[in-house]
Amino acid sequence: MEKVLLLCLQAGCPIEFSPARYQLIQELRKQNYEIYVFYPGTIVNKEIRGQIHHATNTLNLNKKDIRRRIMNIAPKHVIAFTYEDAVMLYDLPFVMKKTSFIYFNLEIYTAYMERYIQPQGFLFNIRCRAAYMPNKVKETIYTKQCKVFVIQDALRKRVAKKFYLSHPNTLLVPNSYTYCEEEEWGTERNGMIYSGGMNKNVLRSFVEGMDTLPDLPITLSGVTDEWFRAQYKKICKMHPSVKVHEQKLSPEMFTEYLKQFAVGLIWYSPSKDENINNIGMSSGKFFKHLSLGQPVIVPECPGMSRMVEKYKLGIVIHDSSELKEAYEKIMNNYSYYQKNIKCIYKNKFDYAKVIRPFLDQLKKI
Repeated sequence: MEKVLLLCLQAGCPIEFSPARYQLIQELRKQNYEIYVFYPGTIVNKEIRGQIHHATNTLNLNKKDIRRRIMNIAPKHVIAFTYEDAVMLYDLPFVMKKTSFIYFNLEIYTAYMERYIQPQGFLFNIRCRAAYMPNKVKETIYTKQCKVFVIQDALRKRVAKKFYLSHPNTLLVPNSYTYCEEEEWGTERNGMIYSGGMNKNVLRSFVEGMDTLPDLPITLSGVTDEWFRAQYKKICKMHPSVKVHEQKLSPEMFTEYLKQFAVGLIWYSPSKDENINNIGMSSGKFFKHLSLGQPVIVPECPGMSRMVEKYKLGIVIHDSSELKEAYEKIMNNYSYYQKNIKCIYKNKFDYAKVIRPFLDQLKKI
């Protein structure tokens, strides 16, 4: 069995909540690779953990230890996913000549990224700015030495190039999910569901528009921060029909939970971070709803909103005041939107299909 090592050092991103990572693990297992995963913590989900032959908790390892262990394993392929991984690996391609290094890029590293994820004030922002260029140089060196560079779509490929990441062998792989067959979609559906981070960075513009929002069956599900919890009291008072479920669910439970809702609500507030503003085909929640046959309501986000309009997968809105009209239009034409989703998803976005060119590349290297 050929060895493949996945380095997953991104802070605050459990493998269980990253479809690009855990679905790739599943596909690599089907291809009979011996799978190594380096991750700062314990992989909680038993099914995903069972797909991995060797899991290393890097929490108590320094950079030297991690690099030494990778060299001792001597895998056929090493796959990085974010700049944290690239910075760790940046010069190993010069040393490990028999190993092919790959950048399966999930986040475009910008000077705003760490502040977007974890804003901690002026001094924290200064430290992020000071660390950015050294890290970016290492990420660029790593990318140039890779055999394959993966990004989600043409839009994000252009944005990545703006931030010094480009490669002659680039594959476009959307951050999608495996298609869920129609008989598993669920029949009793109503209301809208927003899932994901419930914090100021993501939902600021949505909450600011709540005063113009009519009473609608909206559920917000995910992990909250202090800002949102403070806003929640105002939201509940203003809109009794809005429900909030603060929870973390396994992939299986998350799927079953979503099936009860009719429409997926996607929301990204405008940001200085070009990685967020150009979300494109990197939005996992977007594909999760479509994989379950749920039409979506999305804001004007480059790439994603164009796809929704082109294939009639739901409604694009400018602000939350348009939610009522969008929801009613979808519910009045529900079978039409589901038919469009079924037609396009299996052919264009099903993960089992879109990951195939990448797996073929691994075999050729």
